[in-house]
Amino acid sequence: MIFTLHVLVGALIGKTFSSLVLVIIIAILSHYILDFIPHRSPRAVKGFKERGLRGANKRDLILKTVEPIIGIIVIVYLIFGLNKEFAGLMLIGSFFAFFPDFLSYYAWKYDMKRFKRFLPVHGGMLYNNSKSLIVGILTQVIVGIIVLVLFFL
Repeated sequence: MIFTLHVLVGALIGKTFSSLVLVIIIAILSHYILDFIPHRSPRAVKGFKERGLRGANKRDLILKTVEPIIGIIVIVYLIFGLNKEFAGLMLIGSFFAFFPDFLSYYAWKYDMKRFKRFLPVHGGMLYNNSKSLIVGILTQVIVGIIVLVLFFL
């Protein structure tokens, strides 16, 4: 799933549960549940792993940076604009809902083979990459709508 959906679900978990430990555990589990739903995720930025930011395809880098920025803006608005009383737990839920991908990025970037054994691998058993672009995008739109509706209930 895209970054925005992971952090939205994590924020919703933080808004729903009052226990810090429960928020962390459910947020991490939500990451794996979302990745199990058929979806399409963007591929790594061309040239980034080999040559870093200077070697990255600039257009690809910009396109793949826009979605997380929009996600951060939406999350900040939902947390600090509408749900200030739950802000701490919502931020923690958002962070831990995305945390497995954060760890996977570092394991990929620095080729940490021993570390990779403990992480979800895109293409692995718990990851469901939709063969159809339309289905992959549609499932993410549906999940996004459901999460936003639950936010406002």
